[in-house]
Amino acid sequence: MAIFKKSTRKRLPHETSGTKKFFRGLLISAIALSVLGGFWFLGQLGPKDVDFRDFNYNMEVLDSVKAIQQESIELEEQFEELLVLREPRPEDMNLLKKALDKQKEYLAATTGVDSKAYDRQLNLEERYQNLAAEHLLVLSLDLESKAEALASSRDYENARAKCREAYEAQKQINETFPLSSAYNVSRATRLQRQARYFTAEPLLQRSLAFENEADLLIEAKEWEQAEERLEQAMDLQDKLNREYRGINQASVSRLEGLRVKLVGIRSGQSYLEVQRVAELADERRAANENLEAAAIYLEAARLQRQLNEAYRESPYASFERVSEYQRKSQTSESFELGLEIERNHDFMQRLLSERRTFEAAEVIALLRRDIRQMQEGFPRSSLNDDDLQLKIRYLNLIQNDLGFIQDRIYGALLPIPEIEAWRMLRTEVPQALYSLIMGTNPSRNQGDVRPVDSISWLEAKNFCERLSWILGKPVRLPTENEFRQALGRLRYVVIEEHVWSVSDAAGVPQAVGTKEPFASGFYDLLGNTSEWLESIDRFEAEAAWHIGGHAQDRIESIFTVPLREAPRGERNRLTGFRIAIKVN
Repeated sequence: MAIFKKSTRKRLPHETSGTKKFFRGLLISAIALSVLGGFWFLGQLGPKDVDFRDFNYNMEVLDSVKAIQQESIELEEQFEELLVLREPRPEDMNLLKKALDKQKEYLAATTGVDSKAYDRQLNLEERYQNLAAEHLLVLSLDLESKAEALASSRDYENARAKCREAYEAQKQINETFPLSSAYNVSRATRLQRQARYFTAEPLLQRSLAFENEADLLIEAKEWEQAEERLEQAMDLQDKLNREYRGINQASVSRLEGLRVKLVGIRSGQSYLEVQRVAELADERRAANENLEAAAIYLEAARLQRQLNEAYRESPYASFERVSEYQRKSQTSESFELGLEIERNHDFMQRLLSERRTFEAAEVIALLRRDIRQMQEGFPRSSLNDDDLQLKIRYLNLIQNDLGFIQDRIYGALLPIPEIEAWRMLRTEVPQALYSLIMGTNPSRNQGDVRPVDSISWLEAKNFCERLSWILGKPVRLPTENEFRQALGRLRYVVIEEHVWSVSDAAGVPQAVGTKEPFASGFYDLLGNTSEWLESIDRFEAEAAWHIGGHAQDRIESIFTVPLREAPRGERNRLTGFRIAIKVN
């Protein structure tokens, strides 16, 4: 019985014997060396860089071949001798051409490479092409100059021919003598484009002439002939756009403009009919035949609407004109109602100015009714007055207080010395009065009997406007002259008895009319609040002026009657106002 048995387990990769590892490594090294050696061998068989400078030119050349080059050199020398004596002629150029041909023949007969001979051939080639192309270039430039002169005189046909000849000369240079300095592809392209331009320009001029004729015919209202001329102009412009793209005469925008003008011609007759009907309506309106005028204006609006639908791109198409005729129609139709509103408004103004407020309230009710009818029945009428509507609505809201407000105002007016037509409020406008008329009180120093403050010039003007509605008389701010007339002279006045200043007002405006009045009977012209002035005596700009000083000024400053400038929209808690009313 055997003690040791051969194992049947497979060896793992890392369990390979050392001998096997050695031979495996040796095999891999041999393969790598073989590959590298193969690459080296192939590299030796491939092309190599050649330095022609090290090339041996002392090759064997037959005497007959050398004679060819010698003949080429002699021909070139003959050409050089003639070139010293004169400008090269065609027969002289033949010598240079023969020298070039002989040099080419020599190179073709040599069995090796002769770089010097090759360089000589290139030099001869360039020299010959420059000289040969020179006269063609001079010819081409001369033809181009003649073409430009002909074009300036509008002889486009001959200009095109000359430009074409100049192009052909340059083209010959480019094709035959590519090594010459006259070679210029861009010039050939430019000449070709210029020739196209000269071809297209007569077409454009004819198109423009047809368009001008069409314009004259339109002015003469000869529509059919105008349409024919315009179609001819369009055909020529369309041809230019199709056949001559890329040049100045081609213009899609001009073709579109001509098309729009053609539409205008075709719609011109319709527009004349619209105008005729509108003029007839104007005549009826001028003759006070308003209902007939209204119907005719509606017909004009209908015709204009048809024109808009049929010729949407016509210059005579206008939605604004339709609205205008509709507005004129409703204005004519509402003319009698507008006269009634105007008469009642004038009557209301007279009643209010005469302090007949109860009768005025009845007229206000009539005006509200008529204005509502105007707005609902004739919304497009120009007789609709938004300002009048606002005025009547305001008067309707305060109609119960009309008499009370008038009594209070008239009871507080005093005449202005040396000013006959106007009266002025003897105190600054108190907050209670301002609130009654405006429905609000912006004052920072609250108190019904205190002067209204924190009022801008614009707000003061708005107060005057509303009060003028109530009184039926003009109301405004006092002018500087009126203010100074009411103030009078201050030379013998004990100013402290008449004004509120920083010394006794605690820095805030006090109740109006609590100090002594001035000689004219007016209170608080100085101190308390500075008062806005009407701007008619000064610059009509964005700034305004207020006068008289305020409760935070010292007596010395107030005595000078300070006049201060401020923006019209500025609010200041020490600025108020009083009013002036035209009574006569």
